[in-house]
This record gives sequence, C-alpha cells and structure tokens, in this order.
Amino acid sequence: MMCIVSIQLSAQSLKQELNNLPIIEIDIASMDFPPNAHRTRSERVSGKAIETIRALCTIAHMKCEVIIYPSARAYMGIENGTSDVLLTADIASFKRCCIYAEWSYPFMVGLITQLEIEDIPVNETMLQGHNLVMVRGWQSIYEVYPNLKGLVAEGKVELIETSSIASAIKIYSSGRASLLWGSNMFEWYFEQLSMQWKQQDFKPLMISSAGIWVSKRNKHHKEILKGFNLAYQLLREQKNLDKDNFLLPSLMKQVYVEASTSN
Repeated sequence: MMCIVSIQLSAQSLKQELNNLPIIEIDIASMDFPPNAHRTRSERVSGKAIETIRALCTIAHMKCEVIIYPSARAYMGIENGTSDVLLTADIASFKRCCIYAEWSYPFMVGLITQLEIEDIPVNETMLQGHNLVMVRGWQSIYEVYPNLKGLVAEGKVELIETSSIASAIKIYSSGRASLLWGSNMFEWYFEQLSMQWKQQDFKPLMISSAGIWVSKRNKHHKEILKGFNLAYQLLREQKNLDKDNFLLPSLMKQVYVEASTSN
C-alpha cells in the first residue's frame, strides 16, 4: 500500500513540475532510419522513436515539429544551432554544442560483411586495404576508426559515401565494397529491397544508444532539457515504456505509421 501511495505522489509531483514549465515551440531534426524514424506514404514523419518523442513533447507542453534531413545536414543543423533538437546516437563530439537528455534507446553499429570473423577489421590497422561504403555524414564510424579520413586521404582505405541507407546497401550488394557500415536495424531496408538479411553477416563493433540532443544555443535549452527529462521520468513511473524505452505496444499502435517503401 505504501509503495502505491509513493508512486502516486511521485507522479503527482512530476506532473506539477511539468505544469510549471513554459510552452515552447521546438524543431526536432532526425534522419531516415526505419522503423524508428521515417516518412510515411502520406509524408508524415513517424517511427517508434519519433512517436515516443512526440509523447514526451505532449507531456512537457512543448510544440514539437519533427523534420527528416539527410545525415550531414541534420548534424550541421544541431552544430550551428539552426535545429533546436537532434535525434541521433550518443556521440562524444556533440557534447561541445549540446546536452544529451535522459531518454534514449539502445542499438548496435558495426560492419555488414561476409568476411570470416577473424578477418573483421576491428581497428584501423586491419581496415587498411579494404573497400568500405557508408552513409555520408554518419559520425558513429569515427568512434571505431577515428583516423578514417586520414586513411582515405593516404589511399589506404577506399571509401564510398552515399546519400541514403538504401543506396549504400545496393553498392555493398553489388560487390563494389566488401564492408558496409551499418546497424542491426538495417534488416528493414534489406527486406524492402528484396534482399536477404543474414544476421550472421552483421558484426557489431559498438553498442550505443540514440536519443535527444538539445542545442545549447537555444535560449530555452535548460527548460527544453528539463521538459524532456521530467516527461521521460513520468512515462517510466507510469510504466508506459517497453524494455527499449519506446511506448508500450498498446500505445504505439495508436500512433505509429509504417514507412514508405525504400528506394
């Protein structure tokens, strides 16, 4: 009984704090990354992460507009302050411009390749001599290979950069590159492209999280961060999140819309 009363009091306290926050309009930048962030056939932005963030915005009385950008532009926007918030991985370099909110979801990044396990380039020395394809602007790869640009400039690694995940997969599947930098969530794309996803071909090199980066350049950044954090605490208190920190399936199905077919 005491536990129930404590939870109720905690939820009431969070709601009171949330009610004291100002109403703020914010732009949230994201990248196309089904099933967590994507455009639908009607050009609406949806996804498991997007709909969860929308719920956080509603609870925190924030008017949020979500916009899908190419990776490089999305990163540029948060770094120069033209975007208020960016949904992306927990990348150390963003700590200079932004603050990472408490809510996030887990994912893995690494290489998709048919190389034998002992031949997987887990460091820059082993990477030399390989052909690699990746989506232009992705930053997670530099957490594993920090001097990648230098290796490319010296001709020690051949790098192909594409404008989309789908085009990167097509290049990899054509045999032009033996390595594809990606995520365990690329399975959706393989299926949409009528290509076979082989789980054994994905070699995770980094376990990370993706979440909400709030730009320090926004004059309301402290209130925005507080709003997201309090809203997350309330959803968690109410047990409305699943094990990956997305809305529970019963709530998600009311708002989630499938992505349009990849091209």
